[in-house]
Amino acid sequence: MAERIYVQIPAYRDLELVPTVSDLLARARNPDRLTVCVAWQFGPGEEGVGHALRRLPGVQILSVSAAESQGCNWARRLLQERWDGQEFTLFLDSHHRFVPGWDELLLRMHRELRESGVDKPILTGYLPPYDPVADPAGRVETVYRMAVSERYQGMAFKVAGHSVRDWRRLTSPIAAGYVSLHLLFAEGSFNEKVPFDPRIYFFADEIAIAVRAYTYGYDLFHPHLVLGWHLYERRTRTTHWADHPDWEARNQASLRRLRQLFAGALTGEYALGPVRTISEYESHAQVTLLADELAWLKGATP
Repeated sequence: MAERIYVQIPAYRDLELVPTVSDLLARARNPDRLTVCVAWQFGPGEEGVGHALRRLPGVQILSVSAAESQGCNWARRLLQERWDGQEFTLFLDSHHRFVPGWDELLLRMHRELRESGVDKPILTGYLPPYDPVADPAGRVETVYRMAVSERYQGMAFKVAGHSVRDWRRLTSPIAAGYVSLHLLFAEGSFNEKVPFDPRIYFFADEIAIAVRAYTYGYDLFHPHLVLGWHLYERRTRTTHWADHPDWEARNQASLRRLRQLFAGALTGEYALGPVRTISEYESHAQVTLLADELAWLKGATP
């Protein structure tokens, strides 16, 4: 029996959703192994997207009015709760294209990492860009290594991808310090062990998940092969913050929660894991998650 993959996609008012899911299924070596669950957050006149998705095999839809949505990590948590014991899980965004056999490539890389002695590998990374208007022309061929690209109030805030030189010579995945929520592949039990915090609004959520996964004993790797492409521009979708005037209050509450997490002060099911410490993560990723409070205040702009 083929190893099953639970694919979860939070989608907020995105015209690329149906092409993404269609390509995901069409390019899979074994689409019968896939259960695709989409948290479709739709706006006025967009209900037809859900109807189109339901015509695709193996696709489940969790439909929510965009007005009722509480953000992407809230949607991700809803999707995690629908995991039904599949051996593997794949987190994706709703604007992708894929290489043929992407499912076999992920399974093979994960299996080889396990065989090399890695107990709980995660395969994750930013994918190179595509242009839906010209596609497939213009697809970039590269793999990325991730690093912090921006800090906010002394806190690690954003990450970016940097092309790996001579990546075609690589023969195995690259040890990583960060995760991408464009693509995260792990054993299915990840959904129970590392639940997404619905109160983390958007910014720095990838850093938060990297820290929590690492402290739960997962090891992070970037794929050394091109698995697909990602749409970085937002012209085909509406953002949550464009629809929700209270987004800044949500974001500020999220930033306070992130500071608690990075300081090791957050408790409950969304806290750090018990296997490794936050200091071990910072040493691994070569990053300071939270600058000293006094140092940050001295450097703050009035």
